[in-house]
Amino acid sequence: MTKKPPKQPSPSTDRYEDLIDELERIVRAIESGETGLEESIGAYEQGVGLIKRARAILDQAEQRITELDPSPSETEGESSGSDD
Repeated sequence: MTKKPPKQPSPSTDRYEDLIDELERIVRAIESGETGLEESIGAYEQGVGLIKRARAILDQAEQRITELDPSPSETEGESSGSDD
């Protein structure tokens, strides 16, 4: 009989690091081969949800950074015109 790892709930937090830790746990469980097909598919689905949440956090962070610090191409275009 295969040994099933204890199922842990998806992190209720939207902290990027927690989502990645949980995703890594899921990957290890699937790769170990100790889970059945149905359980692996369920874990995979949970992983997809975690990836979407993590990507949304990264997108928000990127947006904040863009708002705080415009891209170098925008500022270079402004300064290069005055050097001519």
